[in-house]
Amino acid sequence: MTPQRTYPWGPKEVLTGLGGFLIVFIISNAFIATVAVMRDKGFEPKDAGNIFEKLDLIASYADQRLAAAADGKALPAPPRILADQGALQLGMFATLVTQVLLFAVVGIASKQSFHGLTESLGLRRFNAGRIWVVGGAVIAAYFALFLYSQAMEATGIDWLTPNSTVPTEISRNDLTLSIAAAVTLIGAPISEELFFRGLLFSGLLKWGFWPAAMLSGFMFSVVHFDPGSFIPFVGIATLMAYLYWRKGCLWDSILFHFAFNGVSMAILVATR
Repeated sequence: MTPQRTYPWGPKEVLTGLGGFLIVFIISNAFIATVAVMRDKGFEPKDAGNIFEKLDLIASYADQRLAAAADGKALPAPPRILADQGALQLGMFATLVTQVLLFAVVGIASKQSFHGLTESLGLRRFNAGRIWVVGGAVIAAYFALFLYSQAMEATGIDWLTPNSTVPTEISRNDLTLSIAAAVTLIGAPISEELFFRGLLFSGLLKWGFWPAAMLSGFMFSVVHFDPGSFIPFVGIATLMAYLYWRKGCLWDSILFHFAFNGVSMAILVATR
């Protein structure tokens, strides 16, 4: 039987929410850019390429030092090899603040009180008996993601091969890793599900499940900024929309999101 539910917000409120999200995103990134300019040097959140690119930089630097020493010139500054942990911490903290602000965006756009919003999204109806469904969905999602990755690698289309949206560089520093864990395991599952499934998907349901799921999934995938993850993330977002839609309880998609991210973080920590 197809669930028939109505929500006190619709496409107009969805547009308001998207506008709020854009404002929050711009402010967050403007803050990071300002700090980067103030610091001027060393503000790099990523390593200088793979192991071969790093070795090439080191070899080039050695040649430059030898040449400078032979000519009696000042020695060149060493190249940046590893990511700046301060930049990573700032980026993660800014993301955490953005996630908190999304709560306000959802509340303002939906025009609901806290009680009304939690009631509409089924957040007062947690059912532990559905955890096995969520667990099975996470396993299925990772299996599908594995098959997709293998298919893209086989075809040689590198830009469509999924990459982790959590930088591996965070594993080198305990503080960076702790902030990233808060962002990934707490902030993202709650804030993103409230915004993308709670506000966007629910607000577009007047157009039917598939249009609402695909449009909200498209927007969810875009904001992760990884071309290789775009297609699988649309599929995963559609799966989360279904988990929420089938029982009208947002906890189902939140738990899925938490478990999915948790597996990624566990792999990252295990291989640090």
